[in-house]
Amino acid sequence: MAQLKRFGLGLQALIVLATNEELRSSAEIAEQIQCEPTALRKILAQLGDAGLIEVRQGRAGGYELTRSAEAITLFEVYTSLHEEQPQWDRMLDTTGSHGFGQQVNESFQRIMSDINAQVTMVLGNYTVADLIRR
Repeated sequence: MAQLKRFGLGLQALIVLATNEELRSSAEIAEQIQCEPTALRKILAQLGDAGLIEVRQGRAGGYELTRSAEAITLFEVYTSLHEEQPQWDRMLDTTGSHGFGQQVNESFQRIMSDINAQVTMVLGNYTVADLIRR
């Protein structure tokens, strides 16, 4: 569940950056989206590592997008904030190494593959700009 929370907060931070002309500090962004600043800084660091945002140091510094909101897909954001396996992949943990468990495991793997393909397709069809327009 923490993964989806990071995703939601990361998207909101990107919307704030996309809708403001000037640089924003992590404290300003955290205040606007009403989240804990320390947690947000970790999310911003991950988005920065993925090349979606950059930070400018100094007195007048802050965060900004590295490219337009139209060029940042939700799939890029999702993958930049998720190191762990998706929730639905944990279905495999319920199957055993016995015959029945192996059969169910194969079925679960097909289902998870379809889910992952759908998530990739849907999130790849939307950009940060789409969230602003809605």
